[in-house]
Amino acid sequence: MHLDKEMDYNNEYIKALLVEKLAGTISPKDELVADAALAESPEALAYWRSIEQKFNTTGQPADFLANIDIAKSWNAVNDRIGEREIKEIVPKAGRFRTWHYAAISAAVLVLAVIGLLWLGGPKEANLVETGNQVRLQIEGGQSLDLSSDRQIEVEGAEISNRAKELSYTAEADAELKWATLTVPHTKDYKVKLNDGSTVWLNAASTLRFPFRFDASKREVYLTGEAYFEVAKNTEVPFIVHTSYADIQVHGTSFNVNAYENEVFSASLVEGSVSALRANKKIPLVPGQEVFAKADGLGVRSFDPELLSWRSGTYYFHRKPLAEIAQVLVRWYDVKLDWKGSSAGTQIFTGEIDKNQPLEVVLSNLKLTSGMNSRLEKGVLTFY
Repeated sequence: MHLDKEMDYNNEYIKALLVEKLAGTISPKDELVADAALAESPEALAYWRSIEQKFNTTGQPADFLANIDIAKSWNAVNDRIGEREIKEIVPKAGRFRTWHYAAISAAVLVLAVIGLLWLGGPKEANLVETGNQVRLQIEGGQSLDLSSDRQIEVEGAEISNRAKELSYTAEADAELKWATLTVPHTKDYKVKLNDGSTVWLNAASTLRFPFRFDASKREVYLTGEAYFEVAKNTEVPFIVHTSYADIQVHGTSFNVNAYENEVFSASLVEGSVSALRANKKIPLVPGQEVFAKADGLGVRSFDPELLSWRSGTYYFHRKPLAEIAQVLVRWYDVKLDWKGSSAGTQIFTGEIDKNQPLEVVLSNLKLTSGMNSRLEKGVLTFY
């Protein structure tokens, strides 16, 4: 599924998707929209954290939503929602999809009910930080903190979390249930899927996957960056869905960077993959990567050494500072303030060691390039 980068994310529409995501009732494609909003909108991220905290302290979100008295709740909030507000929930025509009035009303209703019952009315939720921990959200509402080693039993699967690695076993006849692994800023994580494939997730990334793949295809949904080692199975293709393009493989090692549409890339280390976008299929051979350009997808060669982020080192060659700085945002959990500076367009070649303090990284940048920066209260300014 392709998301237009220029699409204006409507506030209430995205809130409704975030509620569905937390409840575990969101579709995989809608979750890509929600994850893209979380990556691009500080307001969406703040709202997500607030409702996540509310769900964690109130009980299982799926149970709560299942017990809503729709008729009674709608009567309670109907006077607050006018025709104009309903229309505003629909994304701009041609940008996303056509929604029926009933579907829109249902999304608004769930959101309004939660606002009335938890937040005391239609005002904005209080912002609550929930910590910077890796979490596993299981379809149906269960949310697991993976900050410590543990064994967990869920319906149809046994989960093991040990040394920043998640693995699990699923019953062969269990219901096909999905889970979303969320890796926050400053962290990285590894997950072993039930087909034997291994996925390394970089900071500020999410992977949505089923505990058990079906017999015809293996599908996962990625927001952010991940390195895949896919178990070979020529009969059952493995597909990585992102908001920009899909990557299809049968067994191989490759990297996908899908934080933002304009810098999307998929780099093939060994085996073979194809990138699919807008009905166009581009095959790759080892040493090639597909990347986003103004008119679609392009192909170029790449240096595998540049994929060393899994070991804590980010190499960059002739990259603009604006792109490099996004790595600092994800690895060190800071905000950027360019203050109208043109520094973001300057080109650099070098490396960043994640094990070094940010102050050391910025000092090295100044020594090698003369670039000045200032870090105050978590805000990084280049000038």
